[in-house]
Amino acid sequence: MTKTSTAHAVLTLRELNRAMLARQLLLERADIGVVPAIERLAALQAQSSPSPYIALWSRLAGFRREKLWSAIERHDVVRARLMRGTLHLVSARDFYAYAVATQDLQRGAWNRLQIGRGVDPKKVAALAIAFARTPRPKEDVLEHIRERLGGALGGPFNWLVWRFVSAHADLVTAPPGGHWEYGGTDAPYVAARHWISRGKRPSEQDALEILVRRCVSAFGPVTLADVAKFAGQAPPRVRPALEGTASKLLIFKDETGRILYDMPRAIRPSSAVKAPVRFLPRYDELLIAYQHRDRLIAPAHRPAIYAKNGIVEAVVLVDGFAAATWGLIRAKGEAVLRVAPFARLPPRELVAVEAEGHDLLRFLAPDATTVGVRFA
Repeated sequence: MTKTSTAHAVLTLRELNRAMLARQLLLERADIGVVPAIERLAALQAQSSPSPYIALWSRLAGFRREKLWSAIERHDVVRARLMRGTLHLVSARDFYAYAVATQDLQRGAWNRLQIGRGVDPKKVAALAIAFARTPRPKEDVLEHIRERLGGALGGPFNWLVWRFVSAHADLVTAPPGGHWEYGGTDAPYVAARHWISRGKRPSEQDALEILVRRCVSAFGPVTLADVAKFAGQAPPRVRPALEGTASKLLIFKDETGRILYDMPRAIRPSSAVKAPVRFLPRYDELLIAYQHRDRLIAPAHRPAIYAKNGIVEAVVLVDGFAAATWGLIRAKGEAVLRVAPFARLPPRELVAVEAEGHDLLRFLAPDATTVGVRFA
């Protein structure tokens, strides 16, 4: 489809799949830098430490983990709890807009508990920002604030107290929080005001419009429900921003009649375009951002990917669609990629999966003396 397409033209499932792959740099590895890549992808899930690195390896030509680490050290990329309350890597340029669009609504709910205890949110923010001029452990930030408020800050859930403080002070995690070898969520925190050299909090309207544009560009064509899912917000909150931008967007329908929005100059390849095998990490944003996931995952295969304990498994894409889960097994000098297909793969596709898997092993385990791809 091109810009001359008629409004409300119907896009097939395969056309949506190819558009998604093109936006997500999964049809061909892109020769661009880490920061522009993250902005084009909207954000990278960072719940699992290796995931952002694998996500970029599958999308960028010649990617090395040091490139992302350097961008984090330069503060060009920051890690913070944003969309859906989960850890993401985003560009410094996008951080404040995402923070306003995803955290400010939640501030109201958190405020009620703290204000009832006699806590002034503005004073909490000022104390946290002044204290976290350099990276500080979470516990030290909370202790500093509690001492100066006489113990008023608190509540039944420590994680909720921390969300309240973090959102009001715009705290981001500092290295080694983004380091390849780092695991867990207890990285030191620093106030974004001292970490990001330029930028400031936009209005809520401007922030939501930026988030909508990023989402439509990275995942389009998308429905209102898809945008809301990516943002972690209720559809009524993002609807005004989407409708306010709609005059600048193209409008399509999917085969079920749902309205889809897309950027006028966005790539929408032919459904006949071939898609290479690609490995996506656990929690890849592509596996989470859509409310309607048929363009990526057949309904019958979803239970194998989305576990009841909240884990989103790593996925192998074959012909653009989820065809298997995968995991890395390390033992002494051995590294094995275990691939579990959802159904029997033709010989040609098995060969392609194995070849891409060996390339991934060289990235994940360069020190391994024995490597292999095994099919379950």
